[in-house]
Amino acid sequence: MHHTSLEQIQITSSSRIEGRLNAYFVFAALVLLLVAPSRLAYVCALVCFVALGIDATGSDYLQVVRLPVYFLLPSLVLIALFTSGPTAVSMGPLSISWTGIDRSITTGLRSFGSMTILGYLVVTTTVPQLFVALRSLRCPQFVIEISLLTYRVIQILLDELRRLELAARGRLGFRTRRTTFRTAKLLGFSVFLKSMSRAETLNDAMLARNYNGEMPMARTTSRGHGYAAAVLTLIAITGWAV
Repeated sequence: MHHTSLEQIQITSSSRIEGRLNAYFVFAALVLLLVAPSRLAYVCALVCFVALGIDATGSDYLQVVRLPVYFLLPSLVLIALFTSGPTAVSMGPLSISWTGIDRSITTGLRSFGSMTILGYLVVTTTVPQLFVALRSLRCPQFVIEISLLTYRVIQILLDELRRLELAARGRLGFRTRRTTFRTAKLLGFSVFLKSMSRAETLNDAMLARNYNGEMPMARTTSRGHGYAAAVLTLIAITGWAV
């Protein structure tokens, strides 16, 4: 998904949990999920955060979490195939053990649960809002500053690449393999030069606004404490229910 459309999703999302509390909520849920010994907690987290994500952004949330699934599923198949133990299914030279199936299910549920939690964070929290929460957790200032500047420069780079690619397509720059290869080389060179120029412009704009090494961040009021407490309590109860 393109970075601009993702930012639009973040801005227009209507999460029931807002402000710094949203980031704290996600961090706490991840910790509970990682230490919980029961699969029921993984299923609970998956269901809760899918519901929260869809409630906040609709089908856009599913579009965000769909891509990691394509990378995760083949890994689970490999875990099932290469884990030794009593044979459950045999297909010629390949065999799947009961231990492999059990481990694949556990890993898959935990991974899907973590993925839905992070996907919820992605669609409901902008990068500046995330770093506001990290600052309140005493994250070093230079780490926040470098991260925000890096994020901004990446946006500039992608914006320039999109603009140049659109211009190249308008001039039939990707008509054949030969022209595609030549256009790709020119785009790479042009993107580097343009992004350096835009980065310098950004730096001049920041200095003109009396930038003193501390990134200004908007502070939002936290709300939704009841929803956060309910979900975290549910994950904790199901995690240690068995």
